[in-house]
Amino acid sequence: MTTPDDGNTQRNQRSVHISGVTGSVSVGDHNKVTSVYRAAAPDDAHLQLLDAIVEFRAGLAQLVRNDQTRALDAELAGTEDEIRAEGQATPGRLARLGELLTGATALTGLLASGETLVQRVRDLIGM
Repeated sequence: MTTPDDGNTQRNQRSVHISGVTGSVSVGDHNKVTSVYRAAAPDDAHLQLLDAIVEFRAGLAQLVRNDQTRALDAELAGTEDEIRAEGQATPGRLARLGELLTGATALTGLLASGETLVQRVRDLIGM
């Protein structure tokens, strides 16, 4: 933005150069900027994982609570929230979930939805 010269007086020239911006930018006085970020829609693999998580957590809630079930449920809840908010789960979260599921084979074998959940996680982390 450059202030034009009216020919009668020399004005200060001001310029603004903006590059490499992610998000919203406002230049000038009395501006208001509102940004709304929407997550990408989950792909089919993440939608299937989300369904498997919801079903498994419902079964898990029926079991006796202990440290293992609480840790697994917390990681599942975090994964569910992440998929709903971001459209996908991060590789780190999927790896943690995979490790917890590997250590909880008695639980995943006990619940009918367990094998489906394990397979969905494996599909996404490439196991």
